[in-house]
Amino acid sequence: MKYYLISIFALFFLISCNPDPDTIIPNQKSYGNGLYILSPNDVHFYDLSNNDIKHNIFSLVNSSSLSNSSSLKSYSDNIFIVTKNNFHVVDAETFQEEKKIQGFSNASECEYAKNNRVYISDIDESEIKVVDLISNEVSANIKTGTNVSPTDIVLSWNRAFIANSGNDESYDSTIISIDIQDGQVYMNDFAGSIIVEKNPVSMIHDGSLYVLCNGGYNENNLNNFDESSMCIVGAGSLNLQSTIPLGLDNADNLIINKAKTKFYLTSEQGVYFLFTGSLNKTLVTDKKRPTILEINRESFQNTDTTSIIVDFLYMNDRDNENYIYKYNLFLNEFVDSIQINDKVIDIEFHNN
Repeated sequence: MKYYLISIFALFFLISCNPDPDTIIPNQKSYGNGLYILSPNDVHFYDLSNNDIKHNIFSLVNSSSLSNSSSLKSYSDNIFIVTKNNFHVVDAETFQEEKKIQGFSNASECEYAKNNRVYISDIDESEIKVVDLISNEVSANIKTGTNVSPTDIVLSWNRAFIANSGNDESYDSTIISIDIQDGQVYMNDFAGSIIVEKNPVSMIHDGSLYVLCNGGYNENNLNNFDESSMCIVGAGSLNLQSTIPLGLDNADNLIINKAKTKFYLTSEQGVYFLFTGSLNKTLVTDKKRPTILEINRESFQNTDTTSIIVDFLYMNDRDNENYIYKYNLFLNEFVDSIQINDKVIDIEFHNN
């Protein structure tokens, strides 16, 4: 009887000491490579290796929430999180917050700009705010105009480009260029502006600067906008080289595949790809109405015994705001969906 009671006590002790599955151990490496999904007040993690979704990881790890989230960016070992009034830096593997910098009115997007600097576009102040990752403060402010609503930021060698995307009150057509480095000297110097088409919203640097303009699309005034277009700008000369009308409305979210053979974008008519050489467009799908678009190369089992590496598109849908949809470009069909417990604001792959 004595030994029986001891065994029962030992079993009770082991059960009572079993950790809660939601308990976070400090510095536990639970995340890392995968898909990060931003919602208005939190971040969620999708592990592509086992198709497992972990919800609300920012609040779970840091015991605090985000507020009015804007965008995500993966850089080195970190994930940058931009919210309306703050800039957060978290460790990608543990998701513990390392830095929180305040001083923004309506922050939109960010880009690492060399020498421990991050450029952040502030829509309401029409500025690029330069965050110093050493002092953890805003170290410089660069005006991009007046009431021009800067958003997308792209780096090209030693120069940064900012899209003044306009707003519902007035459109804009300017790309601002900032020199960030000259030899061994780092700077934040205005280099010039380029006039493109109405409301440049998304850019990619691939030798030249490719600028996607949405034509001043405003869903509240559908009688006064132009078709979307692609503008090609010389990154060194700052000259507008060509403009290609796309025959689409409200084009946005310009991305490029790893092979650099195709651009992909969203529009009111659906998701399209454009060959990088000719810029001729082809419909991918009109089954969703996305405001977010990313691409990732993954293994796909094409037969019972073999697998190949193919491109997948990940997108949201304005009609189903808490879903991400996965589209196999080899099969040309949707193959999966990911549901979170809130509206999807942005997505970002971390493949370090």
